[in-house]
Amino acid sequence: MYRYRKLKSVPQELRPREKLARHGAENLSEEELLAVLLGSGTKDKDVLSLSRDLVKIGWENLEKMSLRELTAIKGLGRAKALQIKALLELSKRIREPLGEVRVLSPEEAHRILVEHFSDRKEVLVALYLDLSHRVLGMEVVAIGSLNRVYSEPKDILRPAVELSAYGIIVAHNHPQGFCEPSRGDVEFTERLKQACQILGLELIDHIIFDRESYFSFREKELL
Repeated sequence: MYRYRKLKSVPQELRPREKLARHGAENLSEEELLAVLLGSGTKDKDVLSLSRDLVKIGWENLEKMSLRELTAIKGLGRAKALQIKALLELSKRIREPLGEVRVLSPEEAHRILVEHFSDRKEVLVALYLDLSHRVLGMEVVAIGSLNRVYSEPKDILRPAVELSAYGIIVAHNHPQGFCEPSRGDVEFTERLKQACQILGLELIDHIIFDRESYFSFREKELL
């Protein structure tokens, strides 16, 4: 039977931190990456052995475990159990940044959209929602100039079809403020609405926004 080597018996240059610095994260195993994050083990179990035990349990199982269950694992005290909890939650948010976000009002949409605000260019963003208005995905559809951004409806609708979305919220920012729609904004909204209807999608809203305020076509009964 093959035996794992303990950290002390591993040459210095092959230990997780040194290996990461020399060769990059992509060349480390899951156990080694976890060992780097945990930093140290205990007097009874070195960090590499502890990381191997945790990886054997499986990420999905670890995610389901309570803090009390984690601290029952030999070598994993409260501090390291909290590290694991934080790591798993961060990983989940990276994988699914909008996984459980629901948009039920223009105000809620605006809170999400301001993250994509640019002081220099107009940005056209699309939020794709399911029947419960849960966000399935978000696309930066186009980046324009200081006062103009343009996109064909097909560029907005393609991801909606791929995601099996129920509806779409489109939005673009006005870097210079003043969120009232232009004639071009109104015409674009009407074209997009018609294209959505052909595909059985709902254009839920078109929002024009800056950092502090927004204009909602739905609120103003223009949709």
